Amino acid sequence: MAKIEEIKKGIQDIKTSLQITEPAHFSKKDIVDAFFGALFLGVTFAVKGLLIDIALALKSINVILIVLSTLLILTAEIYYIGYARVRKKSERKFGQFWIKRMVAFYLVAILTAVFLVYLFGLNNLPQIFNNPENIFKLVILISLPCSIGASITDLIKKF
Repeated sequence: MAKIEEIKKGIQDIKTSLQITEPAHFSKKDIVDAFFGALFLGVTFAVKGLLIDIALALKSINVILIVLSTLLILTAEIYYIGYARVRKKSERKFGQFWIKRMVAFYLVAILTAVFLVYLFGLNNLPQIFNNPENIFKLVILISLPCSIGASITDLIKKF
């Protein structure tokens, strides 16, 4: 009889380990993870020479579309990778789940993009120098991959 109970417990342990885990509440550790994810993906884009030409060619509508696309991508990631795993959705409303992550991920992405622009001296390039509008466009452009990098840590936690 004890052997059967031991087998049942083993089976339950296996089932538990195979189940998709529910996302934990958002914490400072998630923000640090987001920063490193944003930095990892952002660096690969910040050092591309074509990035400057693209940033300079952006019109206002392009900047708006990049921001909206970033928000849409982050929302999809937050919902499908994070919120979809919440078991008691009545206790954890999507709005609260979403707003903390959206603000954190996008703020980290923007700050990381600014950091990268100044770290690599992109603000000192002749085409960009002393033109806040061009620096802004460059930051917005780099913030898109940075935001994906910031949110990718949730995807990694899923597996």
